[in-house]
Amino acid sequence: GGSPPPATAQVASQQGSYLGRLMAKGFNFAESVPARAPSGASAELAKVFQFLNLGILAYVGAGSALAQIQVDRSTVKSKGAVGFALWRSVYLSKQVSWRNRALVAIDWLKTRAFGRDLTRL
Repeated sequence: GGSPPPATAQVASQQGSYLGRLMAKGFNFAESVPARAPSGASAELAKVFQFLNLGILAYVGAGSALAQIQVDRSTVKSKGAVGFALWRSVYLSKQVSWRNRALVAIDWLKTRAFGRDLTRL
């Protein structure tokens, strides 16, 4: 029951992790509800996917962003420079390695110091 989750990257990322966990545990996807049957046991059905809304971030340009983040049961909303700081911190934290975090941060610093490279090759 209920309405489907929103069509966002956040949902897709969580669904991908969910499916990866099921595959790693050996669930059979041939049925409409994935199940696995350990030797000598009855079939274990997969739990239903549950979307966890971690918030919404939107960069709107010129060093400004909108942020709506769930903290416990309350919603924190911000915009402008504070929203932009939240957006950047989440963007950095989602990088796959410390190397990528460093490269992205250095790129942001270069852009801040020298502006964007607008030349075409």
